[in-house]
Amino acid sequence: AGVAALNLLRYWSFSLFFVVSELWASAGVPLLFWQCANDVTPMSQAKRFYPLFAITGNLAPIVSGKVMSFVISLQKTKDDVGFGSTLKTLSVIKTAVCFGIIAIYRRVYAMAEERDLKERTEQSLSTIRGIQRSGKVEITMKFEKPKKKLTLRQSAKELMASRELKAMATMVFCYNVCVELTEVLWKAMLRKTYPTKSSYMAYMARFSQTVGWVAFFLQLVASEIIDVFGWKWTAMIPPVAMGTLAVAFFASIIAGEEQIPLAQALLVGTVQNVANKVTKYSLFDPCKEMAYIPLGPEAKVKGKAAVDVLGARLGRSMGSATQQLLVFLVGGSSGSILNCAPYIGACYVAAIAVWSNSVSVLGRLFDTTDSSAKRPDNTERLEKIGEAITIIKSIEDAKREKKKKGIGKKEDDK
Repeated sequence: AGVAALNLLRYWSFSLFFVVSELWASAGVPLLFWQCANDVTPMSQAKRFYPLFAITGNLAPIVSGKVMSFVISLQKTKDDVGFGSTLKTLSVIKTAVCFGIIAIYRRVYAMAEERDLKERTEQSLSTIRGIQRSGKVEITMKFEKPKKKLTLRQSAKELMASRELKAMATMVFCYNVCVELTEVLWKAMLRKTYPTKSSYMAYMARFSQTVGWVAFFLQLVASEIIDVFGWKWTAMIPPVAMGTLAVAFFASIIAGEEQIPLAQALLVGTVQNVANKVTKYSLFDPCKEMAYIPLGPEAKVKGKAAVDVLGARLGRSMGSATQQLLVFLVGGSSGSILNCAPYIGACYVAAIAVWSNSVSVLGRLFDTTDSSAKRPDNTERLEKIGEAITIIKSIEDAKREKKKKGIGKKEDDK
């Protein structure tokens, strides 16, 4: 542990790069991108463009995998010098993409400001024309309550206050624990199968393309899957699929290379890791976002950042800490993560069970919401009945009053 910590400080630039990369994946895309999309996309166009954003995002692994394969094909030697030149080329491409993101971000907000200015101008001209026609001035003032940024403690408190938010945070937490538990094992087998850095990167490029294509096609039918199976059973697909494939993966490792060749075990692990990412992009994320709909506005605003960021980071940290502890306790003299496969598999199954229970809790919330939505609203009908009773009562009172006046008039005549 001390040597590992020393190496983290020694190669601080690499450590910082991967830390920022992890933060970008968990906070940059889910929060910053969708915040930008919410700021610039009108509500009337959200249904049209949001699915397009998701489908377009699934093309990124395909493009990145193609670029990596092309850059690796240009590598002249397979030693560290050639691999270093490949990394430099990829770093230049990443830097150019980052500047492109900045430029597009500024341009998108500039276009949104121009559109808002045009709409305000048209609204002002319409108001002036109305004043000229009617001679009256109507002023509508709208005050918005400023949004408060939550601290880490406040985010955790917000999670604990809502049963639904706790269930969503548990889903995100368990998903990231499961991914961490299988991904490290799979990459250990991958390094064993592809010992050179160039062959390892080439395999990862093909893996990225596979994830992109499968996620792209599954995204096209995700809405139909939700319509057919409903929220609960659609949300059950990721843990069931991941758990089933993970059991096969752990079994192939435990059996050993004498019974199951390393290439077959690696294939099972690759399919399992593809399922990890594909089900997240196409089913897990949409179901998680749908789970916010029945909640109140305060829970939506305050709970989303806490669930997405805290749940994801704590899940990854817990999965990593579990593996480090197991390597220390049962890793043997070699300290290999592969020796810990049975114990990691048990932890994985436990996380899947907790995840499935959280889905059941949220499923009951959706069932309650659906039943209340299907229950007929008799408020308007009762109001009309009340108005009718009031009118009938008024008519009867008027008749009695008229009758009294008629009797009094007869007595006066007598």
